[in-house]
Amino acid sequence: MSLKTKIFLLISIIVGVFTISNFSNAEQEIMVLESDINVETIPENPEPYQDITIILKSYATDLNKAKIEWLMGSSVVLSGIGKTKYSFTAPGPNETTTFSVSITPQNSISNILKKISINPSEIELIWEAVDSYTPPFYKGKSFASREGKIKVVAIPNTNTIKSGKGSVSYTWKYGEGENTDQNASGYGKDYFIIKNKALNTKEYVKIIASSVDGKYNATKKIEIPLVNSKILFYKKSPTEGVLYSEAIKDDSYLEEDEITLVAEPYFFSIENPKSIVYNWKVNNKSIDTPSKKTEVTLRPASRGGYATIGLTMEDMSALFQKVTSSIKINL
Repeated sequence: MSLKTKIFLLISIIVGVFTISNFSNAEQEIMVLESDINVETIPENPEPYQDITIILKSYATDLNKAKIEWLMGSSVVLSGIGKTKYSFTAPGPNETTTFSVSITPQNSISNILKKISINPSEIELIWEAVDSYTPPFYKGKSFASREGKIKVVAIPNTNTIKSGKGSVSYTWKYGEGENTDQNASGYGKDYFIIKNKALNTKEYVKIIASSVDGKYNATKKIEIPLVNSKILFYKKSPTEGVLYSEAIKDDSYLEEDEITLVAEPYFFSIENPKSIVYNWKVNNKSIDTPSKKTEVTLRPASRGGYATIGLTMEDMSALFQKVTSSIKINL
C-alpha cells in the first residue's frame, strides 16, 4: 500500500470519528426536550404568602450535572451546576410569579428553556350543622352531633374564579381516608352535604378546586368537631314566655305553686322529628308524655324536700342520637 493511500485512509478514519461524535451529540440534544423536564411544587397548590419550593426532575438527562440558571422576571436568582431546587415566598392573591429556567445538559452546547408560572390561590371552607337544634334567640354556632348532617361551602378568594362560578370544578373528599364523593363533585358544585358516621368523634372534609383554563388550583382541608347533645331546662313564665336568659340550675328553689319547665336539646339532630321518643321522669318514675313534648308542668302537693326532673330524648332511626339530662328542684 502506497504512502498516499495510507494518508487518505487515516484522514477518512479521523473524519468518520468526528462525524460519529458530532452525530451522537446532536442525537443526545434532540432527545432531551423541554417536555422531558418535569416540575414539582411543594406544596402542590400554594396559597398566597406561603413558602414554596420548586423542584426540577428528569429521566431523560442527569440534571445534577447540568448547568441551570433561574430567572425571576429579568433577574437571575440562582445559577450553577445541579441547581434543581429553588425556594421563595409566594406573592399575594391574583399575582403571578414567572420563572424562566435555562438548562444546559452536560456535554451539550444548546440549552433547554423551561417556563414556570406560580399562581397562588386560596379557598375557604365554611361549614354549618344542617339539622342540629338550637333554641330561639341562640346567638352561638350550631354544632353537629354524631349522625348529624353537615353542609360545607367552598368560597374561592381569587378574582379569576369569583366572576365565573361554573368554570370551576370541585372535587369533594371526606373522612381520614379522603374518600371522593363522585356525586357531589363536578363543575359549579361548590357545596357538599355529609352525614357523619355514628362512631366518628370528628369529621374531615377536603376540597380540590381547579379552573378549566388551569390558572386556578386550590386545596383546603378542615377538621369539623362533633359534640354531644345536651338538654338544658328553662322556666316558662305565663306572661313573658320562656326565659331563655338563664337556664335552671340544680338545687333551684320553686317559689310558685306551679311551674312549667321547657327542655331545649342543644345540637340534637331533628332530621326525623316523628321518630324521636320523649321519656319524662319525676323522681325516677316515668310519667305520661305531655301534649307539648318538650314541656312539663309541676304542681307540688306539699312543701319541703326536692324533686328530680329528668328527660331522655332518643331518635329511634339513629344509633347514637340519644340524650339524657336531669335537674333537682327544691320544693
